[in-house]
Amino acid sequence: MAITSNRGFTIFFAMLVSGLALAIGVAIYDLTVRELDLAGTTLQSQYAIYAADTGAECALYWDFKCTAGGMCQAGSAFATSSNTIGVVFPPPDNSEFRCNEIDITASGNRSITSNTNAATTTFRVTFLPQLYYADVTVAKRGTPTVTTITASGYNTGATGGLIRLERKLQVNY
Repeated sequence: MAITSNRGFTIFFAMLVSGLALAIGVAIYDLTVRELDLAGTTLQSQYAIYAADTGAECALYWDFKCTAGGMCQAGSAFATSSNTIGVVFPPPDNSEFRCNEIDITASGNRSITSNTNAATTTFRVTFLPQLYYADVTVAKRGTPTVTTITASGYNTGATGGLIRLERKLQVNY
């Protein structure tokens, strides 16, 4: 007479099913963590691109709509050559040139480099209380004047913690 033993089959089957369920759970957890990281990066990227867009729009606005009572040359708030530096920007205490409540003409917030046929104006637009900001460069050169606005938006100015993202927009006309 042969004795057959089915002992352990139930435990083996239970271990197999629980191992499969654990593998599926770990895979779902891994996908969730990756999606959350991607969503966080996307949000930070939006801050950077919106900062760049705001900086470019600010430069476009002041390039076309300068209303500083005769202080702007040909309706622009930005220098076109070394001959226009003293005429283009009003003194830093004039609050006429503002972007996001930041005076873009303040001496600590802008710089101008130029030669006879070209000039570059650089300024920063910040978004307080958040730490994101945009560095904007307005370059004018040649005759007729060709303008290039480059706005680099950053999601944070902090050195630790968040991953620092940069998004750049360029406008030529």
